[in-house]
Amino acid sequence: MTDPQPATQRRRYLQVAHEPDQDLDERVATLWRAARLGPTVERLRRYVLQAGSSSIEPGQFRALDTIAAHGPCPIREVALIMDIEPSSATRAVNRLEAAGHVVKERAGHDHREVHVQLTESGAAFHQSFVDRAFDVYETIFEGFTSSEKMALADFLERMLKATDTALTDSDHSEKRP
Repeated sequence: MTDPQPATQRRRYLQVAHEPDQDLDERVATLWRAARLGPTVERLRRYVLQAGSSSIEPGQFRALDTIAAHGPCPIREVALIMDIEPSSATRAVNRLEAAGHVVKERAGHDHREVHVQLTESGAAFHQSFVDRAFDVYETIFEGFTSSEKMALADFLERMLKATDTALTDSDHSEKRP
């Protein structure tokens, strides 16, 4: 059977369409992967983070967002929160510092430890991306009822907690002899 729609006209999200007899766990896993890694989410990420002259790389935004959420903190804590290597966090922070969005200071009690915090312009820069994202989210969710949004939030929270638990359990079992 031939496809009635040329590939260029297909909607991007159709790649996650399921077969009627598809296992429910497989369907959920496919949708989760598409939600995390799919082209629609990538387009959303680019739209939010590439705002003309105010563009930022995703890794740098994650570092900026972490610093905004956790206040002045050591770079090693930024790396821990982001679940990346300290050297990667340092590179992201160095780029943010070069752009004037953060400042680094040596800790008073331990001069080997470097703390990083937002500058005033960094806070405004961060907020511009947050505002841009929430403008899009409002549009995305305007077709959902309050109870649907609440259910989605509950499901996503449970899924993320279950994922963290599964990965933590997996990490511990891999380290056992």
